[in-house]
Amino acid sequence: MSNSTRRWLAIAMVALLLGGGAGCVFRTVAEQQQKIDALCQLWGSVATERQSQGTLVVVLARFRGGDLRQTSNWSVFDHFVLEQSGRWFFAVSPGTYGLAAFEDSNGDRIYQPGESALRVDERRLIQCQPGTEVRDIALAIPEGGRLRVEGGLDMRALEGRSIHDQMRLSLLSLMVNGDVVTLDDPRFARENANKGLWQPFDFLFDVRAGLYFLGPYDAKKAPVLFVHGITGTPMDFRFLIENLDQRKFQPWVFYYPSGGHLDYIAGVLNQLITQQQARLGFRRLLVVAHSMGGLVARAFVLKHHASSTHADIPLFVSLSSPWDGHAGAELGVKHAPAVVRSWYDMAPDSPFLRSIFFQGEGPNAPRRGLPDSVRHHLLFGFTETEAGDGVVSLASQLRPEAQDDATRLHGYQATHTGILKMPEVSKRLNRLLDEARERQAAE
Repeated sequence: MSNSTRRWLAIAMVALLLGGGAGCVFRTVAEQQQKIDALCQLWGSVATERQSQGTLVVVLARFRGGDLRQTSNWSVFDHFVLEQSGRWFFAVSPGTYGLAAFEDSNGDRIYQPGESALRVDERRLIQCQPGTEVRDIALAIPEGGRLRVEGGLDMRALEGRSIHDQMRLSLLSLMVNGDVVTLDDPRFARENANKGLWQPFDFLFDVRAGLYFLGPYDAKKAPVLFVHGITGTPMDFRFLIENLDQRKFQPWVFYYPSGGHLDYIAGVLNQLITQQQARLGFRRLLVVAHSMGGLVARAFVLKHHASSTHADIPLFVSLSSPWDGHAGAELGVKHAPAVVRSWYDMAPDSPFLRSIFFQGEGPNAPRRGLPDSVRHHLLFGFTETEAGDGVVSLASQLRPEAQDDATRLHGYQATHTGILKMPEVSKRLNRLLDEARERQAAE
């Protein structure tokens, strides 16, 4: 893990420990660094002796002092929820810690007597020092193992965290922010992108989602943020990025597990951009998004503009985005044995889709448009044989509310991914970026 990754991972965890949400604004990076220096990171895995019958919960216990053998001297500090055997992570202040784990067979996220569990082993305590990492901690929950609840750890301190809650927290805590890479970075390989859909937790640990720079930051160039779609990767934008006028613009790419809830992902993107704005001081950001990434990007733009301190986003370019959802996602929600979280958000008329176009519920809910300062250019694709681009229908790409918010519509005879490789689209994008830059210079 690079120093940059460690630094921004720690910054993200400080935000969590201090109760900061997606709208949190860091006053200065130097101020946060003092808090970062006090953190210790714990990484490990948990498994059961037999196939798990429920979710798994890893419990981090903190020793408060006194006799180690007296369980009353221990308290629950945090917990991590997994759908099945896998990896977990904590970032904590210095101190002495122990680890327990249990199988949540009844699904209430709280330990009940009778559920298989692994007790804290006083012989394997963790002495956390500032700025250190402890890795490869393997926990095995024995069948028939039990926690000492009476007179022991107060398990009522657990907050009943769900898988959804854990994904939201993990997204922020495990994202990298500002690593400088190339599009040939192996993390951007297609097989990794597929893992982001089907195994989002493994993606966060193994692949490392986050905000990546494709070159050192240059204050003289406007950042252009590229946001990929479902099972996507920054490599999808190779043609557009290689033909970007990089004398004026610098490409940034947002890489995320496309199986996660889209509102969580947009909120984390807002936090990452806010952190970088505090660090680098840039005043404007241009956004380009493809397919489902357009939904993430629109939610991000709305969240970012609502922040007390935000960069100007004068241009938002979406390509082939399913503004009215996708019927395939709805079928997956109804019939798949395991539902990918983003499918819920992609189903037509989902609460998420309504939230990026309307304020509140009901047929009379007021519209939620993009900020007046944002010019949205909506690019859509179609083929000769289909009423759409082969993946997303024209009706979804041209949802009336999306059209209403668009400065202009641009149609191309192109497939869903083919639109990203069209010279005409590249020229259009550069022209729109130049126009946005000129407008900003004139203001």
